[in-house]
Amino acid sequence: MARVPGVSDVVQLFATCLGDLVFPDAVGDAETLLREAGFRVELPSRQVCCGQPAYNAGHHAAARRVARSFAKAFSRSAPIVLPSGSCTTMVTHYLPELLGVEPYDVWELSAFLDSRGVELPRRNEGRTIAYHDSCHMLRELKVSGEPRRLLERSGATLVELPRADLCCGFGGTFSVRQPEISLSMADDKLGGAKGAGAEFLVTADPGCLMHLDGRVRKVGGVPVVHLATALARGVGAAAADGLAAR
Repeated sequence: MARVPGVSDVVQLFATCLGDLVFPDAVGDAETLLREAGFRVELPSRQVCCGQPAYNAGHHAAARRVARSFAKAFSRSAPIVLPSGSCTTMVTHYLPELLGVEPYDVWELSAFLDSRGVELPRRNEGRTIAYHDSCHMLRELKVSGEPRRLLERSGATLVELPRADLCCGFGGTFSVRQPEISLSMADDKLGGAKGAGAEFLVTADPGCLMHLDGRVRKVGGVPVVHLATALARGVGAAAADGLAAR
């Protein structure tokens, strides 16, 4: 890969809770992408959680206690990159106010790679892919074109989902409080991908991935892959390695 010269060589990678506990391969693939692009990647050992689960549930005091671990783990000397739209939203928009600190230089992975002009190997040549926008990325971060551009640079042919702006049904605690509606929304999203002719459905948010992937494993559907994995290995390799639900 190649990147724009003259920018910091160092980035800090925040794995996030779901990345660490459920999708460590996606975190590893994010690290691979950054290293291939010429960046020196640091993974602060003290990182834990940004406090988003407690914050979204209304427990702001508990969220503040957890968020302090982020402030202790990450430096302000280099950009912080996350393979998660929802956690990026938390750290960008809510954590600074919660802790009473200045904003950090925080980037969602695809936005960071696209802004740096990273060139990607064409690992998805000949593949037809649909991309699912997570609610946090689309509505709060305004990151939508970036992951699509990266997928196209990797050789993929993109097809759009019907009503691509609709939620997949995860919505944090929504999927627990309204499980029937949540599963129906997931089925609708997966059906849209199949109807659009996609071979794979890619998303950049671990919460959406967990929800949709779990549904595919239960009832079948288009394999679901994290964006970092799709770019670092290709969707075909991800399916062969068992990293996509089938």
